[in-house]
Amino acid sequence: MSVADRAETGGDTCQTGYHAQIKEENRARILRAARDLFLARGYDKTSLAQIAREARVSTGTLFKRYPSKAALFAAVTSEQWQLDVEYAAPPPPGDPRYGLDHIGRDYACLVARPGTAALCRLIITELPQMPELADIVGTGFAIDRGPFFDRLRDYLDAEAQAGTLDFRSAHGQPLSASAVAEQFLGMICSQLLWPQLVRTDFVPPNPADPAIADEAVALMINRYSTGS
Repeated sequence: MSVADRAETGGDTCQTGYHAQIKEENRARILRAARDLFLARGYDKTSLAQIAREARVSTGTLFKRYPSKAALFAAVTSEQWQLDVEYAAPPPPGDPRYGLDHIGRDYACLVARPGTAALCRLIITELPQMPELADIVGTGFAIDRGPFFDRLRDYLDAEAQAGTLDFRSAHGQPLSASAVAEQFLGMICSQLLWPQLVRTDFVPPNPADPAIADEAVALMINRYSTGS
């Protein structure tokens, strides 16, 4: 058993800090190896044993953390949507134009990360033959966007409670903050992500360009602002 594997099992020779460091290094290597192999070979043709070899951990260490290939794939997709440390907390409610612009620019950078479009293509290609992916990943990779979606939904809820935004359909029916969050992120995705799934020659715009979020923000304000 390697030192790294002994750290995963909590061997007595490992100090607490070193133990935690090795576990985190193992986790990062496993996710990196899994993502690279999934993208290179496809989900169906990649085995957990191959991932363990690539990550330089034992199969026991890998299975202890990820008991199935679907669970590991879900972890890979979840990692893709994790917020970076430079993403500040959403601004307080009161100025939805500023708040949505702030969040929209963060999301443009998030969705433009290397590998996002490739993982989406992999899911679209293999999901029909791999029903276990639907049970774990579901629509979360394409729509819910994990912690970022939660962040935006909570911000929209706060603006609605402050009376600055009112979410209603064209027929006057109330809309949830989740539904509105999907609309907003979808407008940004339509510029950065979706064209990459159908056009091999598409060159995404610079995600730092403020114009990417401008139109989505303007439409949201025109549609839902109370004017207060």
